[in-house]
Amino acid sequence: LDATVLQSNINSAPAQAAGIRPPYPGFTGNVAQALRKYPQYQNISWRGVPVGESKYHALETVLERRFSRGLQARVAYTFSKLNNNGSENAQGSDGANATVQNPANPLEWGLSADDVPHVFLVGFTWEVPGSESWSSGVAKALLAGWNVSGVLRYETGRPLNIVMANDLGGFLFNNQKRPNRAGVDAVIATGDFDPNTDRYFDRAAWTDPGPLQFGSAPRRDGTVRGFPNYSEDLNIFKAFLLGDQKKLRTEVSVGNLFNRVLFCDPNTNWSQAAFGSVNTQCNQPRSVQFALRFDY
Repeated sequence: LDATVLQSNINSAPAQAAGIRPPYPGFTGNVAQALRKYPQYQNISWRGVPVGESKYHALETVLERRFSRGLQARVAYTFSKLNNNGSENAQGSDGANATVQNPANPLEWGLSADDVPHVFLVGFTWEVPGSESWSSGVAKALLAGWNVSGVLRYETGRPLNIVMANDLGGFLFNNQKRPNRAGVDAVIATGDFDPNTDRYFDRAAWTDPGPLQFGSAPRRDGTVRGFPNYSEDLNIFKAFLLGDQKKLRTEVSVGNLFNRVLFCDPNTNWSQAAFGSVNTQCNQPRSVQFALRFDY
């Protein structure tokens, strides 16, 4: 039977021509529903229960400098892989059930949506040297005692879920259909990506598996990832001592120091004309905050 007949009403001419009859008196539904083992059940309710498992493997390296000569810093790098066949919190509670292609295998093993293979992190605080250069007076008050601290984070993008028009949903209770993955580099975005003119994907990296067929693309594709995340935040402050009990602190906090743009994930529906387009920014532009605090 083709998709047209399967999705036809049980009392329609195509169903009668195919010799398909209602499974019991009073049945309402299409041919696909009538051919199910339990035709009285019209849908599957996926529950948010803690099923499935996750496996996380990582190599973590940390270089730390304890506070000395005004500087404290930590540099860390993590190389990891996170696989699962459910969500980390509970199957279905974070939308994981929407990625079920084959209802006979709802706990499909593969990369997690939170898989980030490379993370590089730097954190530091630095008391700018020079206090000893000014023994007293205006120079000491203005130039000594400055502090700089910052957090720098650089990580790869997360794997994406590529889907297409679902011609199986009318009779398999599945929530998505995926195309076949072809042997072509999927991501063609470059460093000067312009969302107004460019596409993130090469459409030729996938092909149509055909009517009523499952696609070979994995639930989350490690070769098809979203934009990497680079961020730098900086804080500069100085405290002025105004006596034994009084202190004035001036501070500047800069978020997204280099004003980087982090785009949200592109359109991942291979069947749509907008496939690979990017429409939203997912971080905030540079922000500068000034503060003045008086303790007494």
